Amino acid sequence: VEQLRKKEQLRKKREKLRKEKEEQLRKKVEQLRKEKNEQLRKKEEELRKKEEAQLRKENLVLRQIPSSVERGIAWEESEAGLDRMGFCEQRKFFRLDSSYLSMDASDVSNQELFLYCREAFTKQQSFLRERVLEQGALGWIQGPPGTGKTTTTLAFCLSLDMKEWMVTFLRLKPVHIYCMQVVNGRRRFCKILYSSAAEGLREAFAGREGKKHVVVLDGFLRQQETHQGVYRECLVWRDADQQHRRLAVVTSMSSRGKVYTEWDQEMKLETHKVVSWTLDEYLQAVQHDELYEQVKPFLEMDVEVEWMLITTCDGQETREERVVRKYYLAGGSCRFMFQRTVANVKEALDDAIESGTNLETVLQGNVGEFSPQAINRLIAYVEFGSKRSWLPVSKYVASTLAERTAESTLRQLALSYGYGNPGVKGSLFEMLFFKKMEQTGLSVTYRGPRQTESWDRCLVVNFSSLQGIKTLPAQNTCLRPISAFQGGYDAVMVDKEKRKVMFVQATIAQKHSFKLSFFLKALKALNIPEGGEWKVEVVFLIPVEELARFEIKPIEDSGALKDYGWKRGEEAMQAEVAGISIL
Repeated sequence: VEQLRKKEQLRKKREKLRKEKEEQLRKKVEQLRKEKNEQLRKKEEELRKKEEAQLRKENLVLRQIPSSVERGIAWEESEAGLDRMGFCEQRKFFRLDSSYLSMDASDVSNQELFLYCREAFTKQQSFLRERVLEQGALGWIQGPPGTGKTTTTLAFCLSLDMKEWMVTFLRLKPVHIYCMQVVNGRRRFCKILYSSAAEGLREAFAGREGKKHVVVLDGFLRQQETHQGVYRECLVWRDADQQHRRLAVVTSMSSRGKVYTEWDQEMKLETHKVVSWTLDEYLQAVQHDELYEQVKPFLEMDVEVEWMLITTCDGQETREERVVRKYYLAGGSCRFMFQRTVANVKEALDDAIESGTNLETVLQGNVGEFSPQAINRLIAYVEFGSKRSWLPVSKYVASTLAERTAESTLRQLALSYGYGNPGVKGSLFEMLFFKKMEQTGLSVTYRGPRQTESWDRCLVVNFSSLQGIKTLPAQNTCLRPISAFQGGYDAVMVDKEKRKVMFVQATIAQKHSFKLSFFLKALKALNIPEGGEWKVEVVFLIPVEELARFEIKPIEDSGALKDYGWKRGEEAMQAEVAGISIL
């Protein structure tokens, strides 16, 4: 009986285990089925969403206008979104839809770009409104790459009253023409091959007879036969109804080539040249928080750059410090400053320099059709008072080209291009100073009792007041600041053995300011101790013929150097003025 009872217990136990296992297996199968069904449901949902998105995209973008279908142009159309664009912040900035620059009709992200309305922006828009639209001039807008010619023109066109005007924007690319039109609150894009440019343009322009219409021809280069053909078609179109039709040409060419005065007068042709960006304009632009966030990634030091004395970036720099640091490299090109990384900019500039460019080519302003594309990157168009000149785009380009130029050539360039142009003469004067210090040294004539002294040749290296120097050079060294905003000096002569620091400001002006806080900042960056242990000098270096006329004023931050042996209120008397005759 006991044995039977135990067997029954064992049977029940086995039955229970079997049922538990079956239940576990059933639950596992059910769980797997649910998981598989959920995966299938999610996959189906993703496919459905993709299909719906594609349908929305096709319904929104790939919608052909009936007239264009008949003529054979395949347009991509979408809402113009003009209500989202326009001036803001008391007309200091312009809000622009990024897809207009990319000319991508499928871009419906509505990403906003903010353009800083610098003085050149306002002048270019005034030229377009007053001379082109109102007076009917054939407008030519010229300037080096990176000055904002295209974005400014596009912003102007998109700010027009579209009930009054129709806009056609033609961007000339290597194999085709990007065509963008804004009609009745909608925009449309198409590509026109150069092989069928005449027919394509006529079709694009058709159907708007008797209505106001402005056409922009962007990226024109006169040496390109395909561009010439497009230009001729646009001229024929404009001339057929000059009362209602307007044409503007945007180009990086420094010159239109041979000028035919009578033809220009007949066509009412007028030119407008756009100057390059200044450091102050960059600094004002980044005060706008949204604009700064857009360009911030391009201000990062994304590579180790020993040539800028910066190997790390702790992320604690202010927006102003980031701009000032990159200005040494990017200079007057907004494209380099706000749209390219440091690594990309340096690579582009080095490639252009290695292409065989020399300093004279840059001073001649050889851009556009008169030079390889590489040279375009190296040139800025700058304004000095009433004078405008072609100069290297940045201090990095200027110093690199100067290093490759013989001293005699620099002197000849100063005589040829500096006469009557203080901007060019001043830049070359500074280049010659560093060249002489590196190769032969200088013979300097002081104003006052010191008379003539010799400055020995020495090593010339870059210096950043933002980064500083942990260890001073063991030998006499000439430090060349890389910051365009360090102020007050162009070089720092450091002699560790003699415990002497000499700041040098090379200038051709007859008067120069004396801002002592800049010198104090440099002394701190160099870790020069206070208390009179080191001798600190400041020398204004000028052409020797200007010695009698040169003035030091105004003086700012008096007393800033009192801990280095400079008496408050007597700084102008302690500073030295010296002349050289290298020009």
